Amino acid sequence: MADTVSSTHTIWFADPAGTDHSLVGGKGANLGRLANAGFPVPPGFVVDTGAYLAHIETMRDQISQALAELSYDDAEALERAVERIRDWIVDADMPAHVANEISSAYAQLGDVYVAVRSSGTAEDLEGASFAGLHDTYLDIKGADNVLDAVKRDWASLWTGRAVAYRKSGGFTEFPSIAVVVQTMVSSQVSGVMFTGNPLNAATDEIMLNASWGLGEAVVQGITTPDEYIVRHKGFVLLDKTLGSKEVEIVRNPDTGHGTIQRDVDPPRREEFTLTDEQAVELAQIGAGVQDLYEGFPQDIEWGYADGEFYVLQARPVTGVEFSWDADVTYSVQGNDDPEAVPYDNIWSRVFPEEMWTGAISPLMFSWRCWGLNQCHSVGVHAFGYPEQDHTTRRLWKYHKGASYYNVEADRHRIKQSIPPQLRPGMLHKIPTMWHEEVLNAPFDWGRYLNMFHKVEMERPDMGFNWWRYLQRDFIHSERYREATRPRTEAERLAFSDEELKQHLADAIREEISSYDPPWNGLLWYMGEALGWLGWICANWYTGEKGLGIFVDLVTGTRRPNIVGEEAHAAWEMANFIGRSPELRSLLEIYPDERFFTFLDQCIDGPKFREMYDAYVAKRGHRGHPDRDIYFDRRADNVMVDLAPWIGMLDEPDPRPKELETRARLEATIKEVHDNLAAQEGGAWKAQLFDTLIDFAHYSLEHRDDEREVMDWSTYDIKLCFEEVGRRCVERGRLREVKECYFLTMEELYDVLAGRENKRLIRAKIDARRKNFDEINTGERDPAPFIVSGRPAPIDEPELEGEGVFQGKGTSAGRITGTARVVHELRQIGRVKKGDILIVHATDPGWMPVFSRIHGIVLESGGLISHGAIIAREFGLPGAQLPGARRLIPDGALITLNGDTGVIQVHESDDPDVVAKEIAELEAQAAAAQAERDQQFKVSVF
Repeated sequence: MADTVSSTHTIWFADPAGTDHSLVGGKGANLGRLANAGFPVPPGFVVDTGAYLAHIETMRDQISQALAELSYDDAEALERAVERIRDWIVDADMPAHVANEISSAYAQLGDVYVAVRSSGTAEDLEGASFAGLHDTYLDIKGADNVLDAVKRDWASLWTGRAVAYRKSGGFTEFPSIAVVVQTMVSSQVSGVMFTGNPLNAATDEIMLNASWGLGEAVVQGITTPDEYIVRHKGFVLLDKTLGSKEVEIVRNPDTGHGTIQRDVDPPRREEFTLTDEQAVELAQIGAGVQDLYEGFPQDIEWGYADGEFYVLQARPVTGVEFSWDADVTYSVQGNDDPEAVPYDNIWSRVFPEEMWTGAISPLMFSWRCWGLNQCHSVGVHAFGYPEQDHTTRRLWKYHKGASYYNVEADRHRIKQSIPPQLRPGMLHKIPTMWHEEVLNAPFDWGRYLNMFHKVEMERPDMGFNWWRYLQRDFIHSERYREATRPRTEAERLAFSDEELKQHLADAIREEISSYDPPWNGLLWYMGEALGWLGWICANWYTGEKGLGIFVDLVTGTRRPNIVGEEAHAAWEMANFIGRSPELRSLLEIYPDERFFTFLDQCIDGPKFREMYDAYVAKRGHRGHPDRDIYFDRRADNVMVDLAPWIGMLDEPDPRPKELETRARLEATIKEVHDNLAAQEGGAWKAQLFDTLIDFAHYSLEHRDDEREVMDWSTYDIKLCFEEVGRRCVERGRLREVKECYFLTMEELYDVLAGRENKRLIRAKIDARRKNFDEINTGERDPAPFIVSGRPAPIDEPELEGEGVFQGKGTSAGRITGTARVVHELRQIGRVKKGDILIVHATDPGWMPVFSRIHGIVLESGGLISHGAIIAREFGLPGAQLPGARRLIPDGALITLNGDTGVIQVHESDDPDVVAKEIAELEAQAAAAQAERDQQFKVSVF
């Protein structure tokens, strides 16, 4: 029909005007665009909006008056009013010239069956599809029947729900409508295709719904169709589900026109409507349609007849919050092989919460995840387990602002390389349904022992002395510090675009090289050391505390470290303010940047400024609340330090408590050593214990020291990426610098070079930022497990009684106090002296709060998470409880037992009632502890 001449009110799909939204409406414009692009669209034409306006010209004032009198709050009155409008439209004679033009166009199609569908001018827009609000008439044949269907489509603009939808959506202009007249495809199979999966918002998946007969059965939801999931990349069928397909809509065999609904024969219900090859062929058509629409997911109605697929409609998918997370995942080398994992793979937050906490930006994921893949690959080859490489099973996934780890990797690691004696301590990493399997898996002791020999011979920097190499090659390396030092503003401005990108590539490679010692020294060696220490406590130590002494052995540090130094430096500045009446008053009046504006007007101001400048010069790259480069460091924003100072002015020096904890630790180590030494064969038992405890504490101390050197190089990377963002803003391609964090590296570089798809990039930034902010503010917690892109109810925490929660002890001691639920670092001012902090996780930016609180409950992270380590160093009871911020009410009186991990929410603050509740719970805990002592179950990472 491309060569057919259009008349005044009929426009063929392939005509130049066939994509003019104001003339042909949303549905018509989409069909015109598809037809012009060469997609298999059944031929047809559109009765334009002018025809409708001509038809209602004589009744327009009458309709306007009826609209003015509408009562939108009274559904029955609304329906009565619009029914009158519909009757006026259907009963009126169509203007002769309009009727003649429609009849003539229909004759050019031939005396064929057609579908007559509405095409509103406000229809099929992003965010307002109007889907299903206007009428569709199928299997219409004959000019008179077509004219009647057109009028009824015009009238469908005035149903109660359509009028109400326009009102709620703010569509206040007098509406107009076009009508599509399209050759009817007598589909043997038909349905709907979404080029982005609406169930899980996955933009790398195409979801097909298919059923017998015409597609109205699927669109109207009167039957359960077959479902197919096809991956965009490579067009691989991932999954398919057989639908019940109870009914189908077909042409009325008795009248030869119109449609009927009939039951599907039982044998056909059990058949898939499409072969796998047909599903892939259809998905390829859908992907092409999405490309035509600038990469935005499309909702496509399709039909299949006589061996051919036809595109019947296309509109943007609405009501789904796509964020293109798959693009983030696949942007990382090592994550870009979709064949490396099955569709129903289980992805977990357990391991990321131990080392990559909080909200994760796409920019951070796109380079740091690459580094984690690389160091993991180096490690498993060095340790003699190459089958655990990321090339065997993809390790990481980005999902709604968070990173997820392939839990299958932990499952295989435990079975292959963790001795049976230590496996109970690793079970928290995998779902309960796999516990029995991994506990009973055979173990190759020869390969395990050879692992240590292989590492010490080939890669000693990842072995028993990993922390020494970390100090030499990174922490105290002048070469490394210079290569990764934060570049000054002048240096950043002097870089050309290519030089800036090259410097970022060099700095990222340098930082990634620093991952090898801690990643593997901690993940493998320290995990083994803590595991065997726990085993010794459970099986050799005969003292009164039993296995419970294990937590005491890792509480506190044996030597000063960076964390302690920073905590004391922060206290010294807060103490300086607290002892100066002038500075104290200034901070109370101006608890923000203005404190520094007026600082030099105070007598002690210059001395304090000198003190603070030295502090920032040494530690300006630290202070962030979570690991992501999105967050400000103290060199970026003085509020990083000002916010916590307000609550620290009267805090005592933390050093005495630190020394007291250290003395208690040494006494505990001596107790275990002496207990072992007094046994038969005690000399070698004590020697083994001494070796393990020494190594464990060197590792624990360097667990945070390695973060300092990583933060050093990461800050340079952060500043340089922000320079890229600044240039994008300067060139009018981003609205603000912070937007750079919500693109991957390659996406950001495309924006820098002006190669971006502007609409798609804007949609990605806005959606990803929303996901990030929801996690960062505590509005939404990442699902602990996801399967097929959706949260999975795996191992959800069980409540052990009314107000009693069984967590995992991370720091010894027991305390009763007020629970203070804090969702983000900006709320740190709410924490009062003596509170028990309830928080998702902590990082260096949270350091000032530890001198104020008397206990901490973390939602994630394990024994060597930042919060757990610092709690032990400060001698604070601690526990980990998934979902703690949701389960424990803010301001409630609670008792936290860091030895058992139990958190008890008290019904009353009456001391006698509280004491009774604690006593009852202790009796239960004692019985449970007796049973637990029979086996070693301690988390080692």
